Amino acid sequence: MGIKKPHHNNVFPGTAFGSLIGLVAMALCSPVQAQLDEGASFGTFGGSVTLASDYMFRGVSNSNEEPQIQGDINWSHGSGAYIGVWATNTNFGGPGNSMELDPYIGFAGSIGDAGLSYDVGYWLYTYPGSESDFDYSELYAVGTWTAGDLSISPSVWYAPNYFGEDFLDGVEGLAYDLTLSHALPWDMGASARIGKQTFHSGGDGLDYLYYDIGVTRAVGEFSLGLRWHDTDDVDAALVGDTDLADGRFVVNITRSF
Repeated sequence: MGIKKPHHNNVFPGTAFGSLIGLVAMALCSPVQAQLDEGASFGTFGGSVTLASDYMFRGVSNSNEEPQIQGDINWSHGSGAYIGVWATNTNFGGPGNSMELDPYIGFAGSIGDAGLSYDVGYWLYTYPGSESDFDYSELYAVGTWTAGDLSISPSVWYAPNYFGEDFLDGVEGLAYDLTLSHALPWDMGASARIGKQTFHSGGDGLDYLYYDIGVTRAVGEFSLGLRWHDTDDVDAALVGDTDLADGRFVVNITRSF
């Protein structure tokens, strides 16, 4: 989900799309939500499939302004531990690549009865078909305070080597944002986020703002979404084509399991 100049316009190319479809098929066909006895639970398997009109990451299109299909498979334990893998088509990642495959691991929990919760973890961004080394990782921490229908969530994401050795080698990335969410009638919800992607130990002049606002609605076992994404001060040296950071609406449909 990182930022790099796109290298082609084919959204669903050959083997990478086949691999992604395989991941989606596993989510559709496997007995997700499987759980052993409550006394000594092994944990719970879950997943989701999303179709979207664009793949947006911190305000920048990672699919060259074309559609996205993404899948996620994860396992979580009652202790708060979880692990999973997330995959999508992408136009980033360098020549030869058309897929992003991201394993992640973390721990989430709540604090007392004050509506406070936390989520900390490690996310690895990989581009398995790339001829270059653009793989990189981020450590993240998310806090949430909930009061009734309102939730406020600050988060921070730290990358020790943003977008790998063949892009901004040795440059640290730090993204932080704040999300406000509110439940609405008719199984709807609204949320807004504002954040900043910053760079350290180099990468001068590449910092930028990102923000988005949107609504969702649950329809049976599906979730429908409409969201506006935009940025300020994105440099061509970071994304190649600054049109990828222009404001746009994105629609999506998600099925969770």
